[in-house]
Amino acid sequence: MKRKISSSFIAISLVAACLLTGLPVQAQNRNQSPASQPAPKEQKSTDEVSFPLYNGINVSVDLWGIGSKVLGEDFLSSEVAVDVNLKNRYFPVVELGYGGTDTWNDYGTHYKSNAPYFRIGMNYNAFYKKKFDNYLFVGLRYAISSFKYDIEALSVSDPIYGGETGNPNQPDDIWGGNVPFDHKLKGTMQWCELYAGIRAHIWKRLYMGWGVRFKFRLSSSNGEYGNPWYVPGFGKYDSKAMGITYTITYKLPF
Repeated sequence: MKRKISSSFIAISLVAACLLTGLPVQAQNRNQSPASQPAPKEQKSTDEVSFPLYNGINVSVDLWGIGSKVLGEDFLSSEVAVDVNLKNRYFPVVELGYGGTDTWNDYGTHYKSNAPYFRIGMNYNAFYKKKFDNYLFVGLRYAISSFKYDIEALSVSDPIYGGETGNPNQPDDIWGGNVPFDHKLKGTMQWCELYAGIRAHIWKRLYMGWGVRFKFRLSSSNGEYGNPWYVPGFGKYDSKAMGITYTITYKLPF
């Protein structure tokens, strides 16, 4: 009987000892500083979110060309762009615009041209990991415009012999004197563009954006009597040019 009691007592004592020795260990683990605990697995930032392949279609209208003409610029242009949001990262884009000018220079030469132009390219959103509805774009474009342009130099009155003669600012380098200058010519230009811009959400499905374009001429064919002064979509005729866009964008509901 005494042996049974002793055995039971020993067993109970061992269980109690294990429980008592376990409690401080558990308490110590609970009271350990975060620095002594193993680091949790890294989780994605709450600002980052994954996107499906297709995220909608956006339609943009450029207002910069219209506004600059109202403020006294020699050119008038506007364009419509359509882009597709893929993974919130890649934005294939197509742009169709119309540009023109009808102006005189200080030497009495009249230049007139108006024609459509076309661009195709891709924008890359540097904020593609962010869940906020704003975009920082860098992109590349290929562009082309086929256009007609008229160049006319006004004739002037001859104060000595009467009648009219050619514009004195258009001398004939071969025969001397002045000759009338009035030609209707055709031209084509291809160029590429580097683009950088922002698009910010302003209200519901509406966005506002600014962009800068650096344009580089690839090839051109001009009339035999002179280069164009202005190329629709490109600007003043040169090997390179710069342009600015101010756009209002609407995200289609599908």
